[in-house]
Amino acid sequence: MTNSELSSLLKKEMLPALGCTGPTAYALATACCRPYLTAPVQEVKVYVSPAFLKIGFGVATPGTTEPGIGIASAIGLTGGDYKLGLQVLQPVTDEDIARAKQMVDAGLIQVLCSWEKQGVYVRAEVRTENELAIAVVEHTHDGVSLIEVNGEEKFTASVDPEENLEDNPDSMTLEDIFRYVRTVDTGDLQFLADGYVMNLALAEDGLKQPFGLQSGRAILAEYWQPKGVPEDLYQRPMDYLPDTIHDRSKVLVSAASDARMGGSRLPAMAAMGDGNQGLTATLPVGTAADLMGVSQDEKLRALALSCLMLFYIKMHIGRASAFCLCAIAASAGVAAGIGYLKGMDEPQIRGAVKNVISPLAGMLCDGAKNACALKMAIAASTAITSIELAASNVEPGFFDGVSDETLEDTVSCITKIATRSMELLDRCMVDSILEKSERRRLAAAAK
Repeated sequence: MTNSELSSLLKKEMLPALGCTGPTAYALATACCRPYLTAPVQEVKVYVSPAFLKIGFGVATPGTTEPGIGIASAIGLTGGDYKLGLQVLQPVTDEDIARAKQMVDAGLIQVLCSWEKQGVYVRAEVRTENELAIAVVEHTHDGVSLIEVNGEEKFTASVDPEENLEDNPDSMTLEDIFRYVRTVDTGDLQFLADGYVMNLALAEDGLKQPFGLQSGRAILAEYWQPKGVPEDLYQRPMDYLPDTIHDRSKVLVSAASDARMGGSRLPAMAAMGDGNQGLTATLPVGTAADLMGVSQDEKLRALALSCLMLFYIKMHIGRASAFCLCAIAASAGVAAGIGYLKGMDEPQIRGAVKNVISPLAGMLCDGAKNACALKMAIAASTAITSIELAASNVEPGFFDGVSDETLEDTVSCITKIATRSMELLDRCMVDSILEKSERRRLAAAAK
């Protein structure tokens, strides 16, 4: 890829997203049906792939702490604006959320698994006495491919393989990435710094408010425990952040995830359709740049390297995976970006990426949820340790499990394992979700 193509790619795939992009996709599908409804809703059926049933099970929709696919779909239907894409929920009001909860409580929303589908797939069918409106989102989190009303197509979009990174994983090489970072005009990259600031604001929201697991707040309080926890820690958290890259990164990524998974109404700069991966890839790198006092030019190059390294791995594995892509793809970006800021050469950066993706390759993606914050903290922490090891020329090789002699071959090995096991792992995890949901239902009925 040329520098111009890589700049265009960054602008296309690094976009603001409000809330988890799983619920966003469900809300977008129902919001696409909304303009065509002329009577009260009688029934909503939401069909999702196994991967997306897993993703939406435990995550809250912005404006509510209530998790689940049903509530996200209902909120998109009552107040979403499909024209806003990944920010479809931006105009939603408290009244819209209240009406959505009424729909869920009335049993109007059914969530069904389309076992034959893979990756990103949502199909919403909204029925009234006058019409059946259908909308499909697939391949990408904002990829609307069909809107149909009473059998009449209102909108269709074919998916062009040339436009999907994961369909052409060899179109971008590591050589392309490193050349780009060295030579790009950083005037084209200011939006990455803006995205970092956006993600910082989300982290601050997660520290000020008790979202999700409150893991970021807990890590920050633990840091101050030996010195005495300030009384206004959660009122002015950004004044009390740790002064090391490692500790500050853990606080920020976990707090940002707490907020995003727990219902914050602030957006995140997402990477290839995933907000948590965007948070993980940008916050530690931006933090390192700030603490090291590097120039804005170097900060932008490091952020670009982080995002493109994430893209490189995700292009091979795919946008949805049974493996945690914060642990594999986003952590790789952190290792590369901070390694660059520390002046490491290209072989050492490649080694740092191998150091982090090899041990974290087996971390499962068991859906979007509050506990994603814990995985993101692990990913950021491991990435920073991987840099320190690579600086001493430590890296796994041919005889070290999924690792191989080169970074390219290591990614290839992990990709084969991830893609070949995805259907089985997703089915096992979805079965587990359905089983425990039924167990809770029976327990509630017994009361």
